[in-house]
Amino acid sequence: MINIQESRYGVDELLVADAEADERRWLPFGDSAFTLPLLFDVRGGSWVSIFKAKGAGTIERHRHSNPVTGWTLEGTWGYRERDWIARPGTFIFEPAGDIHTLYVHPEAGHMKALFHVFGPLVYLDDDGNAEGYDDVLVRLDRYAAHCKAVGLGEDFVRTLIR
Repeated sequence: MINIQESRYGVDELLVADAEADERRWLPFGDSAFTLPLLFDVRGGSWVSIFKAKGAGTIERHRHSNPVTGWTLEGTWGYRERDWIARPGTFIFEPAGDIHTLYVHPEAGHMKALFHVFGPLVYLDDDGNAEGYDDVLVRLDRYAAHCKAVGLGEDFVRTLIR
């Protein structure tokens, strides 16, 4: 028999109650999209957020260095490079190295999905040249500035860091 005890070196659990109750928590992402961060895992380099968009919005073409998982909550969306459409209840797994362009499918005209991004991503032009970069620390800094600007306070973001 092995006796396993809770480690004193672990991090605290995280419970985000009523995550969508305060509209100020939504960080604008382009012209018609928003992201709601739920977790910044600075030790593992990942982040969890809800992404929502309306209209003909897209996220520019990008490459993931690590896997991504997603769960569709509302609406319809897809990747321009694929022939599938995600609808409520759809789960996706994106392998490391995947390149795609997320778009809102016109069937519903909006989408909302929960994504767990396990590492950095690089934004690409049509020829595959890097145009931008996101990782957990870039996202964290951007969200901290947003929280300060909308009156949540810069320290609010610390509640989401593990």
